[in-house]
Formats: sequence, C-alpha cells, structure tokens
Amino acid sequence: MQVVSEERDSSLRGKGELWRTKAIELRRSRRLNENETALVEFIQTLDSKYENLLVVVEGKRDMTVLRNLGLEAPIIKTQIGLSRIELIEKIVKAAGTDGQVLVLTDFDKEGKKIYRFIEKELEITGIKNLKRERRLIRKYMDTWTTIEQLVSLFKRSDSPEASRGDPRTKQ
Repeated sequence: MQVVSEERDSSLRGKGELWRTKAIELRRSRRLNENETALVEFIQTLDSKYENLLVVVEGKRDMTVLRNLGLEAPIIKTQIGLSRIELIEKIVKAAGTDGQVLVLTDFDKEGKKIYRFIEKELEITGIKNLKRERRLIRKYMDTWTTIEQLVSLFKRSDSPEASRGDPRTKQ
C-alpha cells in the first residue's frame, strides 16, 4: 500500500508541475490586459509628471523592475541595513524641501507596515507623499502584491519593453 501511495504522490507532483509550466507559457504568450497596459504607461510617465520625484522600494529586484520599465527618478531601498530613523533621514535628505516621494513598498503585510511608518514620518517632516499615485498603482496591479512580480510584464508578447529581454539578467 505504501508503494502505491508514493507512486500516486509523484504522479500528482508531476501533473502539478506540468500544469504550472503550461500556465507560465500561457501567461508569456498572452497580451497585456487593460490594467497592465495602464500600469506600464503610468510608471513610464512618472518622471515627466513629477519634478523632484523620489521613489522608495523594498529591495534590489523592485528597483530593477522599475528601472526596466523606464523609471529614471532616484530610488531608495528600505532593505539596506539602516535603522528606521536612518532610513527616514536618508529619504528626507534625498527628497529635499521640494521633493515628492512615491513609496512603492509591496502591498503585503510587511510592505504595508513599512509604508505606514514612512507615511507618518513624511507627514511630520512636511515632505509630499504621493498617496494617490500609490493607490492607483495598487489598483492597476490587481491581484499582484509585490513590485517584483511586475517582471512578468516583460514576458508578454506585446510588452513595450519586451526587446530589453529579461530584466532579472544583467545586460
């Protein structure tokens, strides 16, 4: 009985892997939907819409995805070993008095916690926090919860940045 159960488990694992592979290929071949197109266009226009823009993300992969989407504004990563106070000081110094900060931490539990902290501190310092833009990006992301998940946009057949290749690899 034990052998039959093990064969069944491996068979199910194989089917699961096959299904995941097919799902990934389907996503790669399909076109960008309305929200994805709007998201790409919105991110690509941030530099021209906002003077003195500073973007805050959690990590290196988030920064890489945004750079590959065409964002040229300075980016600060929260996961660089600074205390929260030092991080806020770095953001305030980089933003300056007329800076506008877009906090694009992930939309998971930890990312929201980081966002709330930064939001409160920016309010105290008087630096403009682009809350509406964060909400709009969240809306366009639909079911995605992390910024690094946007890497899948580069694998779509009609992605405007598809010619850049996989943004996770160095070019």
